[in-house]
Amino acid sequence: MSTVLDPSAQTRLTLLSRLRDLDDNESWRTFFDRYWCLFYNVARRAGLDESAAQDVVQETVIAVARKMPGFRYDPQRGSFKQWLLRITHRRIADHLRKVYRQPVRTDIDPALLEDDETYAAAVSDPAGEQLQHAWNEEWEKATFDAAVAHVRQETNPRHFQVFDYCVLKGWSASKVAATLGLNTAQVYLAKHRVAQAVKRAIRLLGEEH
Repeated sequence: MSTVLDPSAQTRLTLLSRLRDLDDNESWRTFFDRYWCLFYNVARRAGLDESAAQDVVQETVIAVARKMPGFRYDPQRGSFKQWLLRITHRRIADHLRKVYRQPVRTDIDPALLEDDETYAAAVSDPAGEQLQHAWNEEWEKATFDAAVAHVRQETNPRHFQVFDYCVLKGWSASKVAATLGLNTAQVYLAKHRVAQAVKRAIRLLGEEH
């Protein structure tokens, strides 16, 4: 699964500011479209089944919605990427505890369990490092898929087809040339142009992390 993050749409910070209005259905739909596959894929990699992973998606979006009215993004406290991970991680941990029938720890102040950031600091999580690794990988995949989706809409369809065959499908330049009726030089040039556009889109998305 892939997540479509369109660099030409609202910037992440603009989107976050608009999400404070819970009645802004368009912005919430954009948020869901951008991130639901990320939540789902990480939950699945953490060991949850499809149903539980879908629950994590729903619960994460609900948790974000609850935090947004008073939310003020402060990059000094960490990136948006890590903030979102903490929220998702909490939902995954809750489900894993149910799977393994682990009770909530009684030696922790209940107040700490209400906030995802203090919860993460207070509760030991042996799988935390693995989850961080899975999150980083899925975030990179989502960013790449988003960049490709954006470039596909903006570039020459013929050029993108070359990129698709060469890079995404792994065809040789000679096979692409024969299939599309081009010469090898044209294939290499089109592939290069689209690849550079994808890199620019990835950098744009990266600046918003």
